[in-house]
Amino acid sequence: MNEEFLQYIWANALFKDAACTTTDGEQVRILRVGEQNGNAGPDFSDARIEKGGVVFAGTAEVHLSGSDWARHGHHKDPAYDNVILSVVRNHDAEVYTSRGRRVDTIVLQYDERLHEEYLYTRGTPNAPRCHRRLPQIDPSKLEVSLTGYAVERLERKCDNVYRLLESSQNDWETTLFSMIARYWSGNVNAEAFSMLARGLSYKKVQRDGDSLFRAEALLLGYSGLLETAGERDEHVDALRQEYAYMASKHGLQSLPPSVWKFARVRPPFFPTVRIALLAALLCRSRLLLSEILEARTVEEAMHRFDVTASPYWDTHYRLGQPSARRVKRVGKMLQQILAINALAPFLFVYGKERGEDRYQERALAWLEELPPESNHIVADWQAAGIAPRSALHTQALLHLNDEYCQPRRCLHCKLGHEMFKIVT
Repeated sequence: MNEEFLQYIWANALFKDAACTTTDGEQVRILRVGEQNGNAGPDFSDARIEKGGVVFAGTAEVHLSGSDWARHGHHKDPAYDNVILSVVRNHDAEVYTSRGRRVDTIVLQYDERLHEEYLYTRGTPNAPRCHRRLPQIDPSKLEVSLTGYAVERLERKCDNVYRLLESSQNDWETTLFSMIARYWSGNVNAEAFSMLARGLSYKKVQRDGDSLFRAEALLLGYSGLLETAGERDEHVDALRQEYAYMASKHGLQSLPPSVWKFARVRPPFFPTVRIALLAALLCRSRLLLSEILEARTVEEAMHRFDVTASPYWDTHYRLGQPSARRVKRVGKMLQQILAINALAPFLFVYGKERGEDRYQERALAWLEELPPESNHIVADWQAAGIAPRSALHTQALLHLNDEYCQPRRCLHCKLGHEMFKIVT
């Protein structure tokens, strides 16, 4: 038993009867449990009870035992003088304010199955922790909850957009480029691609990368990877020569090659290949921001990422190291990852900052248009009976896992709330 559980029972009025008897035998009726307070002071503000035909308004305090009141120093704290009701599980002491007024106390009564379910969710190693109750949750309430959590996750991702927008001095093109770069090659090299985007602004690449060759030279040269090429070949030599000229002209300082990771990365996702593909995107889409904003459907937006690297990369995964022939292009899966993690948050912030709701609505619509993601977390939810229909749903499930299931915050979760209602 812990205080958090008791507060949850009180906050959600899951106790047995609104008509209670205080520890000294007086009848009280709970009219309002109050609003839970996350800051210092009594646990619940704006509570209301009726006693002897009189309505009392004030605050309420929840403790495991009555003796916790003095143990926590409330009997000396004037902030607790407005408490009208002490709610406990174990009445082992009377409660008094700093002015000597005795506070009415009730012993909280609830269905013990609630506590059993709480202990189960806290103890089970399997996420989602409410898996045995999930199939019983009303589908309409489940849908509303998932939509809400998808928006929560989207808003969290928007924090990255705001940071990039601030660092770029409200340059929307640079911010979009930085968001795309962040998710261009998976998690292993995400930070390195972010560094690449910070060092080479979108405008700089557009100005100097006016051909695919020059864009490749600029991006690969600034990445530092030109210096790690294996055997020399004509293409590498030409790239080095071109980048040397641009670096001298603009005073560019390349990134250390050590920031890039090749270990445990499949060859199609080697940073060299991905940088070559990024060069192809920037060379093909000279007005990327306008193209994304004008896209009506997510398929139309993702089509902007359907690019192919230069012919050199048909036979290479790394500079100067020939390989079996394979055309390198951005696949459908990466296009979807970019739409979910880069485009949707960007559009949401763009619409919010410019007061254009259509872009926020479009961001959510795109998530609904995209198919559900496939990973082990989503598989766990599917095994528990949840069948996501879109990326909007899977984003909600990922958010639930990260913010509620893994930290065992079932008492703060909407699905957990529905689960406890089912128990009783």
